[in-house]
Amino acid sequence: MAKGMKSSAVHRDELGAGTVLESIGAETAESAAELDPERAALQILRSFVGTSEGAAVAPSDVGGSHAEFKSVGIDKIPFTGNSVVKFRQYYYKVPVYGSLVTVELSGQNQFVSINTSVGEPANVDPVAKLSPAKALQVVAKWAGYERGVPGQPARLNFYFDAEHSRWRLVYIVEDVQRRKPSRSAQPAAPTGVPEFSDFVVDAHTGEKVAELPRTQTMAETSVEAQAADSLGRPRTFFVATDSSTNESRLFDALRNIHTHNFEFRDARLQFGSLPGKYVGNPPSPWDSGAVSAHANSTEVVDFLKTVLMRNGLDGMGGKIVSSVNCTWFGETFGREWRNAARLPNQMIYGQRLVDGELRSYAASLEVVAHELLHGLTDHTARLEYVFESGALNESYSDIFGIIVANRSEPDIGQWNWEIGEDLNATGIPLRDMSDPTRRNQPAHMNDYRELSEDEDHGGVHINSGIHNKAAHNIIVTKQDGQFLFNAVEVARVFYMTLTSQLSRTSGFLDSRRGALQSARSLFSNDANKDAKIAAVDAGFAAVGIVDAVA
Repeated sequence: MAKGMKSSAVHRDELGAGTVLESIGAETAESAAELDPERAALQILRSFVGTSEGAAVAPSDVGGSHAEFKSVGIDKIPFTGNSVVKFRQYYYKVPVYGSLVTVELSGQNQFVSINTSVGEPANVDPVAKLSPAKALQVVAKWAGYERGVPGQPARLNFYFDAEHSRWRLVYIVEDVQRRKPSRSAQPAAPTGVPEFSDFVVDAHTGEKVAELPRTQTMAETSVEAQAADSLGRPRTFFVATDSSTNESRLFDALRNIHTHNFEFRDARLQFGSLPGKYVGNPPSPWDSGAVSAHANSTEVVDFLKTVLMRNGLDGMGGKIVSSVNCTWFGETFGREWRNAARLPNQMIYGQRLVDGELRSYAASLEVVAHELLHGLTDHTARLEYVFESGALNESYSDIFGIIVANRSEPDIGQWNWEIGEDLNATGIPLRDMSDPTRRNQPAHMNDYRELSEDEDHGGVHINSGIHNKAAHNIIVTKQDGQFLFNAVEVARVFYMTLTSQLSRTSGFLDSRRGALQSARSLFSNDANKDAKIAAVDAGFAAVGIVDAVA
C-alpha cells in the first residue's frame, strides 16, 4: 500500500462475459447515454465498489464520515473518442492528497475502465487547530520570507506522512519560491537551479511535515525567419516583425512562443526582472542560443498539437516563455551557468564553454523538450518531485524528449537514445535510455537506490533509469522482424497514462497499470492489439516493475 493508498485497475477487455463489472450500465444503456459524463461515471464508480473487484479497494467510513468523490475534470481522449472523468476523494469535505479515481467512458457513457487510488485517513481529527494565516507564517519562515508568502493560499488536505507511516490533517501551500536554499551548503559545481516547492504543515500542531520540490531541472505580422542555432544548424522559425521599422523579435503568435534575452543577469537575485527583453533583430545575426530555444520550443508545441492533439502545455494555448543567457547566484563561474530549469511560468537557460565559446543549454532538442514537458506533468498528474514519484516525473520528460527528438526518423532502429550529448565537447550524454547503466543509473528494480531526500531529491535523476529502460523495451519491441509500434503510438500510450491514470504520489507500478489501461483502450480496434498490450506488460516486467505476488 504505497503512501497509504489502496490501488486497483480494471479494464473491460480483462473481464469475462457475464461479470458484474462487464455489465455495469448495460441495463440502462439508453438512460446512460442521456446522462452527462460526470453523472454516468459517478454511477459506475458507485457500482464498482459493490463488486468483488472493487470491494478490496472500496474506502471505509472514517470517524463516521462516508468517502465522497468530487469530479476534478473530464478529459476527452482524441485518439479513442472516449472520455476520462477524474474524481478526488474527500472526507469531511477535505480532499485526500494523492487520491485519484479515473473512470473511462465510451461515447455512449458505457464503462471502459476504472483506475482507483484511495486512502483512509483514520484517527485524524478533521478540524484544524491552526488557522490558514498561521500556516502561511510557518511556510514564510521556512522558505526564508520576512513578511509572508506572497499570494499563495493554504489548503487543507488529509496527507499520508510516509516517514512516520501515519495520516495527518495538513495545510499545503503550493509553488512557493525559496528565498534561502533548502540545503545548508551550495554544491561546488555550477549546478544549482531556482527552488520552488509545495510546503506541508500539520494543521493541528504547526509542525513542518514535508517540503515537496516542484522545480524540475531544464502592429506586427508573423514572418518566417531562418538562422543558425547553437550547434551551427540552419533552423526555420516564426518571428514578429514591425513592418514600419523592419525590426523583428522572437515571438511566434500562432504557437504563443516568446523568447527573451536575460543578458547574463542573475535570475536568482533579479527574479522579478524575468523574462527580460525579447530577443531582437537588428542587431544581426540572431543570437544562436535564442534561436535554439525558440526553434526547439516550436518543435515541442508542434508535437503536442499534431501527435498528442493538445493545445500547448496547459491545453489552452498558454504562453511558452524562455529566457536565454541566464546566470544564478552562487552557481556561476564567469558567464557559465551549467544548467537549465523550468520555473512555474517559464524556462531559463544557462550556458557553458565548449571549445572556447559559450554554448546555450537550449542547444539540445531533447533537453528543451524534457524541461518544457515537465510543464505537461505539472498541468496534469503533477507528480511529486521526490523519491519514486520524482523519478517517474523525470522519466516521463525523458521519454517525451526522446520521442520529440527522434520522431522525424521513421526507423526506430536509427533512433538516438542519448540525452544531452550536445551540451559539452566530449559528446558524453547525461543519460542513455537504451543503457541506463552507462551513465550510472540502475536499469532494474533489483538495483533501485534508496537515497535520502538530500541526495538528488531521493534519486530522481538516478532511479528514473529503471522506468526509462521499461519505455525503451516497449518502443523497440519487434514482431516478425518489424517494430511493433511507431512514434505516435508510444507517445499516445504514455500521454494517456500521464494525463489520465497518474496522481501526485504515483510510482513505477502505477505507471505500469496505467500504461496497460491506456494500451487496451488505444489499441482496442488494432489488429495487433494483443501483441501490443503484451509488449507493454513485458517491457515493465523486464525491469522488475511487476505486481507483488500474493
